[in-house]
Amino acid sequence: MDTKHLHAVEKTTLLLAAVVTAVAILALDRRMAFGVVIGAGLMALNAWALRRIADRMKITRRPGATILLFNLKMALLIALVFAVIHFLHVDGVGLVIGISTFPAAIVVVAVRHALGADAPPESPEQPSDPTEGDTTHG
Repeated sequence: MDTKHLHAVEKTTLLLAAVVTAVAILALDRRMAFGVVIGAGLMALNAWALRRIADRMKITRRPGATILLFNLKMALLIALVFAVIHFLHVDGVGLVIGISTFPAAIVVVAVRHALGADAPPESPEQPSDPTEGDTTHG
């Protein structure tokens, strides 16, 4: 399994989280900015955990254990989001803005991959003999 796309998603998530956090701190009120920071931080942690689990899967090659780890990570993430909303009373809109950094990073990486930005440029094949493919010679 190739995990280069998960590495790209992790890096893009971290970059988007940093940008969204900086904009929120500068432009939003304190309560909403706190929600954005918490949501972006959770998604950065989520992207890191996904990449670590995928890297571990390459080593162990046990799909059952990997699926269990993915499910445990998701349950922990849901519990953390519940705890943040219930106990910290963060702004819901700010939290959603911060959480949206992860899906946005996935879209950015997918578009870059679809456009071929991740692949090396292909050179057109040219014949080594200039007369090759020329049918005018008899």
